[in-house]
Amino acid sequence: MNLLLLGHPTRDVASLFQSAGYQVIEVKDVVSCCRQLKADQRTTRQPPAPPAPASDDAADPKGVTIFNPDARDVRLDPNSQPERLLDYILSLARQLNPGWHLSMRYRRLAAPNGAEMALTSLEFAFIKMFAMVETGEAISRKQIVQGFGEDYLSYDQNRIDTMVRRLRRKAESDLGTKLPLNTERVRGYSFGDLLIIDP
Repeated sequence: MNLLLLGHPTRDVASLFQSAGYQVIEVKDVVSCCRQLKADQRTTRQPPAPPAPASDDAADPKGVTIFNPDARDVRLDPNSQPERLLDYILSLARQLNPGWHLSMRYRRLAAPNGAEMALTSLEFAFIKMFAMVETGEAISRKQIVQGFGEDYLSYDQNRIDTMVRRLRRKAESDLGTKLPLNTERVRGYSFGDLLIIDP
């Protein structure tokens, strides 16, 4: 079990985890640590593990990394800007969590294989609906039309079918993988894999 603490924990927190048998690593330069974790992830293709505990009992290694940057270091290091740090952390999260990712800022959909594709405003609104419900939960045609800001009774529902067909073809072409967008008979559509919204 690995635990990552972000912020400015006190010495008491580190001592508490050490007394519970955790290997504690305090990191002053957060950006460098994130870069190293990314490099390790690319090399091993597995989640980076903390160093083994100092005790002889290494059967169940536990680790905790405390990000405890010094305020002066953060101010002097331009690479420690919160936005850049967030980008590094999100990049790590994508590698450790191989679901689909929907970027709110860039309106792009990223597949678990790392490939990305741009979405039109309508495609983006459509895919975003699935991030608001449980994996595999069906969204009705009525909910989709209302999500588009249209009147359900006057909306031509063939437009939804056409958009879905194009979106599926686009995913196979741009992402090299099948979009887990399922047609649910009578009920509407569902997204059959984890879909995560990125800022």
